[in-house]
Amino acid sequence: MVSLTLRGITRKFGDVTAVDDVSLEIAGGELFFLLGPSGCGKTTLLRLIAGFYAPDAGSILFDDHDVTRTPPHRRNTGMVFQNYALWPHMSVWENVAYGLVLRKIPSSEQHDRVSEALEMVRMDQYGERSPNQLSGGQQQRVALARALVIRPDVVLLDEPLSNLDARLRLEMRDEIRRIHDETGTTMIYVTHDQKEALSMADRVAVMDLGAVAQIGEPRSIYDRPANAFVADFIGETNFVAGRLTRSELPLAVETAFGVLHSTVEPVEDLSPGDEVVCSVRPEDIRVSDPDAAAGEEENVMDGVVRQTVYLGDHEQYTIRLGDGTPMKLVDHRSDRRLAGPGAPVRLKCDASQVVVLGKPV
Repeated sequence: MVSLTLRGITRKFGDVTAVDDVSLEIAGGELFFLLGPSGCGKTTLLRLIAGFYAPDAGSILFDDHDVTRTPPHRRNTGMVFQNYALWPHMSVWENVAYGLVLRKIPSSEQHDRVSEALEMVRMDQYGERSPNQLSGGQQQRVALARALVIRPDVVLLDEPLSNLDARLRLEMRDEIRRIHDETGTTMIYVTHDQKEALSMADRVAVMDLGAVAQIGEPRSIYDRPANAFVADFIGETNFVAGRLTRSELPLAVETAFGVLHSTVEPVEDLSPGDEVVCSVRPEDIRVSDPDAAAGEEENVMDGVVRQTVYLGDHEQYTIRLGDGTPMKLVDHRSDRRLAGPGAPVRLKCDASQVVVLGKPV
């Protein structure tokens, strides 16, 4: 299992800095995700790792071997492209075997390795078919088999599920995770889909404007975002603006709706008087007793229900606070409605679910 080290990687295209001084440590055998919106630099970084681009600054190491200037065909990486990139004039078997032919692997060994790769992706019955006879999900399995058959040190996946429908994406998430666990191969996976990253990754690097905004396990990034960009990009959140009045735990933030308290240690250095935003996930908000006297409860906000959306396993509420600030609430007890449009509600959240972040510039 090969580890990867990226040290100060920078890549520019003209006046645009696509990747800006990125440093990463990816452990051998890890399923590591590069996650971010379009244009954040994640695919450029993947192509730098593959050797398709050369960095303007920095170095790339596979284990302790510097491959920064090593051409792609000598890096022993397998690439899975967004559009599959299968040869239409070749059979499934020939597509998978192509990398072995280029490496001049003996025919008998080619047969064994192609059989093994197709069996691993559950396509061993489709070897004689052409790619245009396969569904999108089947083509993606073939592309994955072609990447694995060369026994790469690292598998690079560039938004491999974006062309599949919702049901196939769910199926292929499980398949890629299964194959990773069975092979133990180091995999680096690029996506803009937060749910893919949260459900599959060992660790995630969230990218913004060419730089890494936060690295960590999916749960830690979701529960403890490092800044407002990460909080907003990873799932849904509610932001309440205010001014920090206490910088020791529990933090206190004066808002237009009263004081919000937080028992979450902030990642950023914050001081009393700083303008901040409080991030609260929709599932962490609940409806409190609207008749409770003011001051009896902590972290309460009054508002009016503007919209309800029934989504089967949960119901989503949009609530407007006094100054028009929208708040989303998710209730997973879909057997009953909390309140209908126009109803006044009092919202409550625990101090352990309020994350105080520096206000975006």
